[in-house]
Amino acid sequence: MLAQLKTALPLRSPLALFSVIYLSFALTLTFYHMETIERNFWQPRQEFHEGIIGGQFYAPYQYRVAATWLAEAGGWLVEKTLGLAPGKPAYLAREAMYILQRLIATWLLLVAFHLYLETWFTPELAFSGTLILAGLHTYTYHSYFYQPDSVINLLHLTIGALWIVRGATTRLYPLMFIASFVRETSGLLIAIFLAHRWRTHKGFLHALGLFAVWLAVQLILRGMFGVRPFFPSRPFSIQIENLGWPLFLFAIFWIVPILRFKTLPPFLARLLVFMTPPLIVANFLFGKVEETRLFLDLAIVLIPATLIGMFGAQKSQ
Repeated sequence: MLAQLKTALPLRSPLALFSVIYLSFALTLTFYHMETIERNFWQPRQEFHEGIIGGQFYAPYQYRVAATWLAEAGGWLVEKTLGLAPGKPAYLAREAMYILQRLIATWLLLVAFHLYLETWFTPELAFSGTLILAGLHTYTYHSYFYQPDSVINLLHLTIGALWIVRGATTRLYPLMFIASFVRETSGLLIAIFLAHRWRTHKGFLHALGLFAVWLAVQLILRGMFGVRPFFPSRPFSIQIENLGWPLFLFAIFWIVPILRFKTLPPFLARLLVFMTPPLIVANFLFGKVEETRLFLDLAIVLIPATLIGMFGAQKSQ
């Protein structure tokens, strides 16, 4: 397959070849998201954006400031450069920045996920696993209208997982600091790290250090904006009624890792235990389970675990 791609595209590196295809997927996914989310819900999205910028919005959105302020700064720059009138034209400039964020983050996510899968697989099988992740995205574009940080959060978790399996521990600290301003679920980096450095003294100390960075950012955000009220909770019965959404997001990818648990590399086996149950419980308690984007973070463990369960690992970790 690589030889055929090299013939079709004048690029030497296998990753460069695959990155062109990933860019195509990112463009397709971003356009689809723009048509289904940004275009149809620009008015309520404006309310969320301005509420967060004003600093008096509901939790947890008020503490997810990075994507919002990046769009605000970029939109302001476009507005002043082009001389756009206040109101809808200026707001659409900010929407363009959200779209650009999603495009770049989606592309980088697919590239990073490919590199992460190469921990265990050949480039061809890593490519296949990354296409699975890309294909799942369209199933997650529903039941919300303002979640600009989801794909950026998954990008941070994937980069963190990649650095963890490659032993680049010190890079995790600035990553955790930045990611914690994007979304509080950046704390999952600690679970990923512990799955790799289980029962080591240095690993435990680094986990404490990462937690301290995460906690410091959460305290900074609450010091800036105060303790904000949450949106009203929903009855648990509604969560049960919508169980089919997360169930069929991964389908057999829930089952194979469990059935083939003993064949998994130690890191993935521990990650399945450390990451999956806490995220599922948190989503059921605090989220809306039909928002399948909430469960997409589990691709970090479920996709490689399923591929290993079905095809075996081509490389030893």
